[in-house]
Amino acid sequence: MKEIKYVEIDGVLYPDLRLTPQKQVHLSRFGRMKLKHLKEHRQVQYTNLFMSGELNNYLQELDDEMKELYNRLIEQYKVEWNITEELKEKDQMKWVQELNNIRVTVEEYLINEIMNM
Repeated sequence: MKEIKYVEIDGVLYPDLRLTPQKQVHLSRFGRMKLKHLKEHRQVQYTNLFMSGELNNYLQELDDEMKELYNRLIEQYKVEWNITEELKEKDQMKWVQELNNIRVTVEEYLINEIMNM
């Protein structure tokens, strides 16, 4: 158990409460969405992570995991739906439509995953 240090001000002892410095992280949209979700809907979890100094690590890990999953799912869907370079050469509009459809599908899935974690 941590020992609490006290500061005396005008004869009164106050606990010396300081937050541990958090490292700066650069989050993509997935990490920022999770942060917003925590602040708005999971205040207790947000506060616990923030006060323990684990918030940025948690968000960075989640962000990295979601980016990797996003890329992997895009590639899997491209193979599954037969979206190839040949299609791109033959019918560019169809290729763009299919890729946009895949992108939206994967993003919707990941957003649901983020909100349920």
